Amino acid sequence: MSELIKTIFKVDNRPADPLQVLATRYDPPPALNYVRRDNGYTLVFLHATGMHKETWEVTIERLYKLAASSQKFFIQDIFSIECPNHGESAVLNQEALKKYFENNWPTREYSRAAHAFLNAGRSRGAMVDFSKRTLIGIGHSSGVPALCLMREYSPRIQFSAIIAIEPGLSEMKTRNNPRADVVRQVMSAWTWLKKDTWASSDTARKELKASQPQASWDPRILNLYLKYALRIHPAASFPPPFNFNGLTTALTKEQEAASYRSDDLLDLGLEAYSIITREIPVHVVWATMSEVAPPVLQEVLEDRSLGRCPASVTRIEGAGHLMVQQAPDYVAEVLSILLSRIASDHSAFSSRL
Repeated sequence: MSELIKTIFKVDNRPADPLQVLATRYDPPPALNYVRRDNGYTLVFLHATGMHKETWEVTIERLYKLAASSQKFFIQDIFSIECPNHGESAVLNQEALKKYFENNWPTREYSRAAHAFLNAGRSRGAMVDFSKRTLIGIGHSSGVPALCLMREYSPRIQFSAIIAIEPGLSEMKTRNNPRADVVRQVMSAWTWLKKDTWASSDTARKELKASQPQASWDPRILNLYLKYALRIHPAASFPPPFNFNGLTTALTKEQEAASYRSDDLLDLGLEAYSIITREIPVHVVWATMSEVAPPVLQEVLEDRSLGRCPASVTRIEGAGHLMVQQAPDYVAEVLSILLSRIASDHSAFSSRL
C-alpha cells in the first residue's frame, strides 16, 4: 500500500474542448519528513499507451526517498497527468470519446490535455501557476511524443529538461524506409488479438498474471493496473438478463489501435523531438531488451547529423520496453541519477552567469 499523499485535480474546458483532464499530485509520505523547497523541481509524468496515471506511483514513492537521502536534487511537487481515454479519465469522458473519437486517437490529444492542465492557472485545476515552476517532463513510450508535441500549443509550456524513457517514436516516413511502420503494425495487430474482457476481478488477476506482458510486471504495478486500468463493462447497463457485470479495459481496443495509426508517432512527433533536443536537455533512457525500439531505431533518435541531440543516453541492461512496469524501483534510481545531473548542470550554468 502506497504511503504517498494523493490529490486528484480536474480541468474542464468544455465546450471549447470536449475532453476533461485528470491529474494526480503526489506528495511525499508524512513519515519521510521530506522538506520541500520552493525552488525545487516540479516533475510532470506522462504514461505509456494502455497505462494510467497511477502506474508511476511505485517509482514516485521510491524517488521521493532517494531525493530525501541524496540531497543532490530537490522536488517541490509531482504531477501525473492522465491521457483522456485511459484509466479513470476514460470513464469520465466516455460520451465525448464515443462522439468525437470512436475510431480516431492522435497522440497530440494527450499533448493537448497535458497543456490544458499545465495552463489552467491559479483559479482552476491544481491552482498552480506552472509558468513560475522549474518543470521537468518525464515521459514513457507514447508519453514522450506527447511531451514533445506540447511545444505546438500556446502559451508555450517551458520545460527545463525532459527525461524520455523508451520514447515511442519511429523513423520518418519521408525516408522511404519500410521499417518506419513495422512496430506500429505489430502493436496494432497485437491490440486486436489480446484479451480485454473478464468475468470478474479475480479472473482478471489470475489471467493477467499468467499473460504477457503483465506476467513480467512488478506485483505492485499489476495491482495498480487492476484497480485503475480496468472498468466495469459498459454492458452492465443493459437490462437483465442481458447485462454483463464483468470488467474490460478502460482504453478500448478501437482507440488503442487508432493511436498506433497516428502520424504523431512518426513525422510530427519525431520532428518535435528533434527540435526540442536542440532547445533543452533531453535525457534518453533505453532498454537493452526492448521489444519495441531496436538498436537501429535508437541510433536514429541519437543521430546528431539529423539534428537529434540528446543531452545523454542511458541504456538499462536486461530491461524491456515496459521497464516502468517491470522494474519501477530501478527506474526511480535512474531518474534520481539523471535529476542529480540536471541539477548539477543547472548549478554549473548559474555559477557562470
